[in-house]
Amino acid sequence: MPDIQPFAGIRFNPEIIEDFSKIVAPPYDVIDPDDHAELLARDPHNVVRLILGSEPGNPGDYEKEAALMAKWLAEGILVRDQAPHYYLIEDTFSLPGESDHYRRWGIIGRVRLEPLDTGRIHPHERTHQGPKEDRLRLMKVFNGNLSQVFSLFDGDATIVKETLAETFASKPDIDIQDKDGIGRKMWVIEDPVTIEKISELLGDRDYYIADGHHRYETAVTYAELMADSDEDPGPDKGYNFLMMALVGMEDPGLAILPTHRLLYGFEDFDFSALKSCLSEHFHIDVIEPSMEKRIRNGTPPSRMSRRGFVLYCPGSDRLFTARLREDVDLAKEAPDLSGPVRKLDVSLAERFLMMGCLDMTPEQISHQEHLEYHKDVGRAMEKARAEGQVLVLMPATGMSDLVAVTSVRERMPQKSTFFYPKLLTGLVFYDHGS
Repeated sequence: MPDIQPFAGIRFNPEIIEDFSKIVAPPYDVIDPDDHAELLARDPHNVVRLILGSEPGNPGDYEKEAALMAKWLAEGILVRDQAPHYYLIEDTFSLPGESDHYRRWGIIGRVRLEPLDTGRIHPHERTHQGPKEDRLRLMKVFNGNLSQVFSLFDGDATIVKETLAETFASKPDIDIQDKDGIGRKMWVIEDPVTIEKISELLGDRDYYIADGHHRYETAVTYAELMADSDEDPGPDKGYNFLMMALVGMEDPGLAILPTHRLLYGFEDFDFSALKSCLSEHFHIDVIEPSMEKRIRNGTPPSRMSRRGFVLYCPGSDRLFTARLREDVDLAKEAPDLSGPVRKLDVSLAERFLMMGCLDMTPEQISHQEHLEYHKDVGRAMEKARAEGQVLVLMPATGMSDLVAVTSVRERMPQKSTFFYPKLLTGLVFYDHGS
């Protein structure tokens, strides 16, 4: 049974930090060099200095960054909580192209690590080796977690929220609006009775990693290394736990957006030849005007009548839909994939377009050769016009797909889901010695 516990976090000192919006950052893996530079310029204490270093585009010098964090602790810029707490977060946001507002809440705690694919913590995506090597370097130096893995818990979340009624009604410890206009709040939960109740309510559930697969797998590797070198290893050592943000998977504020694939650098590439190749398995049509308008306004493509995706040709600035043909036998075409995996839109794009028509190998895809991932439709189309050959615009993967895939202990292709908004880094840190 998953073991969910409070912990004594390290936080920025509110008596020194006047504007928390200037010191937080998105997760490391969505920060490009331009974003990195902007975050560095925003405040000398921005957390990006710790998670990525002080040189945009270059690997972090994590020993230097760990020394900087120790300096901030000594100066009182960072402070350590004196007792174990849970940390309640709430995000208020609108989806791209929509005016409606959503609220999503979650609880930050520490969760006992367990091997994936065997217990009740379930992954849903494949991972890349490079990011895991980078995060392991960081974890070895900091001996802790600087950001939360985003996980979903099953079952009824209402009773958990009811337990937090007084906390929600109180003044948040952090109440900011980030640069994207998303409202961010955090409360420190100090009441022992509430803490005990949360641990009880969150224990007997299944958890699904939404965002942070690389960090979870890295934490498992790190814990094994630490136990091997520890003269007195034990199950309650801090390295056997990982900081997580836990969100109910039935939360009405839970939003999944797609990640788009920009493909480039292929010799003798011809968009017409690509369409002809795809037509063996897909109906290729000029996009409907209403969907085209939404896409050009920045909204990802909606789920179509048949599984598939949208193609953008930067050379002609035209959009096409690719819908799976009715006569295609996926079991025959992709016998190595399970039923839930082979029918995913992202699997179709990978198997038929990237591997089938462009002859990409699984290794090239894993190492992101000829491939960039983009969350924002507008930025993806702009980048495609500058240096791309084809942009594959994906519909969002549904929660039912995620559950179906994980229920058979399978994983989706990399970047199959984009849970929006991303969690903030910099609200609280977990020290394995605490």
